[in-house]
Amino acid sequence: MRQRSPINPPLALLALAAALLAWRLWVVPQLGITLYVDEAQYWTWAKHLDWGYFSKPPGVAALIAASIALFGDGILGVKALAMLCYPAAAGVAYAVARRLYDEPTAFWAGAAVLTLPMFSWLGLFVSTDALLTLFWITALYAYLRVLASDAWGDWLFLGTVCGLGLMAKYTMIAWIIALVLHLAVCHRRRLAGPRPWAALALAFAILAPNLAWNVANDWPTLRHTADITVNKRAGGGFKALGEFLAAQWVAFGPVLGSVFLVVLASARRSWRDERLRLLLWFSLPLWAVVCGQALRSNANANWAAPAFAPAAIAAVAWLLQRGRRRLLAAGLAINLGLVAAVYHWPTLLRLAEVHNAAKKDPFSRARGWDELGRQLAPLVAAHPGAVVVAENRTLLAHMIYELRAVAPPAASWNPQGLKTDHYKLSTDLRPYRGGDVLFLTQDSLAVEVAARFRTAAPLATLEAPLDETHALTVKVYLLREFQGY
Repeated sequence: MRQRSPINPPLALLALAAALLAWRLWVVPQLGITLYVDEAQYWTWAKHLDWGYFSKPPGVAALIAASIALFGDGILGVKALAMLCYPAAAGVAYAVARRLYDEPTAFWAGAAVLTLPMFSWLGLFVSTDALLTLFWITALYAYLRVLASDAWGDWLFLGTVCGLGLMAKYTMIAWIIALVLHLAVCHRRRLAGPRPWAALALAFAILAPNLAWNVANDWPTLRHTADITVNKRAGGGFKALGEFLAAQWVAFGPVLGSVFLVVLASARRSWRDERLRLLLWFSLPLWAVVCGQALRSNANANWAAPAFAPAAIAAVAWLLQRGRRRLLAAGLAINLGLVAAVYHWPTLLRLAEVHNAAKKDPFSRARGWDELGRQLAPLVAAHPGAVVVAENRTLLAHMIYELRAVAPPAASWNPQGLKTDHYKLSTDLRPYRGGDVLFLTQDSLAVEVAARFRTAAPLATLEAPLDETHALTVKVYLLREFQGY
């Protein structure tokens, strides 16, 4: 009689998830960083909930709003629920693999998703990839239920997940297109019934408030998405594609990345396996789209992040079907080693006594802004009612977050009335005509800016050292009596 393993796979996976989450929660404060610019901007969104924003649908703002309501406005409070999305995605990957394969495959698939360098890196931050990854793999789980039951409840569950995915990031449309194609190729008979169309209608009904917001605001989100994906022409070519693919291999880890390449190399055999084909169906199209984007202009490594979850299940299943459990365990251990190196890279730089460490620090873009905020706070207090103004999104996003305790009025400098970022779209200095401004810039004050005020004088230079030769520097000018644009 076969003996049951003393290890309970779901509990073991839960323990691993808890340990990795605790590690991240410990690492973030040790890094000495504040929020990245996108995170600071998303925090601004969360403070002013709406159905849409300049560059993204409202999912990430709602996630942060819930997170800070539960855990506060500190750096961990902002990040907490986004950090939980990746362990949750690993749990859903476990459920997907269990339906497709068996309990051991489910455990190893969940563990692989938990330890992928891609998700381990993203797990330190708040990004739209957190919710998108969770909804992407959850939609696959819902689809498996649909294929097994064809029940109305499962179809509507699938539609709800797809709609929420669209509200997280428009990239979810790639999953929906893959769904329609899979139904057309493999389950055409189901398209003759009302259920899949009701699910699609529900998905787009959930997105409808965001589309209405875009209409009311002259389509800023769709324009921005088109600008970075379709209209952008700089860069691109085979060099950009090679860099993107290399980043994907590293983000997968050397063992799982190589195994996945073997799976692709044996495409005919892999495609004959119905389970493997399903996993590839909901991962390869997204990679194909982003590879096309890399050839056209450029592509960030995280743009195909959701594809990693089903692809990881495929790589794990391929290894276990061939009895390569030790190689799989070694691959996950190597991934953990890579993650540890990145998480503790600043410490390694200090131990190695590396000079000019800021240039070699992957966290450098999130350093120094909190110190600038501390230096700016007394200037704001000394000039009550003065509007904090900056020309660029980075300065404004960071300083609005760092000054959250006093929450001064803030606006983007925008004499042309452009709508090229969130703050130019949502703030307006014109109502403050006759008022004073604390103008922030990393350059000298432009003559055309000073001309819009009765007087202009330098107030302070803020500086936050990053290493022995690099520092963040911001100049603050006191501009009296705004005369209007």
